[in-house]
Amino acid sequence: MKKIISIVLSLVMLLSVSAAATSVFAADNVQSIESTTKMTNPIHTEVNGNETDEVKVTPDKDDPTKITFTYTGDGDLQGWEFPGITEGQEYIIVSEEGNSITIQIINGYKGPITANAIVKEDTTSKKKKNNKKKSPKTGAAAGAAIAAAGAGIAVLAATKKRDED
Repeated sequence: MKKIISIVLSLVMLLSVSAAATSVFAADNVQSIESTTKMTNPIHTEVNGNETDEVKVTPDKDDPTKITFTYTGDGDLQGWEFPGITEGQEYIIVSEEGNSITIQIINGYKGPITANAIVKEDTTSKKKKNNKKKSPKTGAAAGAAIAAAGAGIAVLAATKKRDED
């Protein structure tokens, strides 16, 4: 009876850890609520072509087709580009002041929007790439490995006791 209980418990433990690991991996493509508020277009922000959180996205409260992008980093902002969409066909520039630009989506464009801030960075100090939006991939794998090892040990203990009996 003890052997059956240990095998059942090891299987339950293995299934529960597998279910938890699956839900963690399923959440890889969740976007920030900041970039999707009142918008149907997925919005991505970049600095010099690299994904970043140094660009703040602010949709207009009164007109959801207007979006303001503000560069909050330390570099010298040279300009803005919106790769993948064409000015005059999918968007127009409403205003551009300081480190901010406001665009308006036109003609019912529903595709992704990428705002790329062109920045001249200070060459005396290099910043590390910001990976805050990326979760570590090792946590779920380590948990699954520990659960599998525990299940294996339980099965080995059960078979060893069976052989002794």
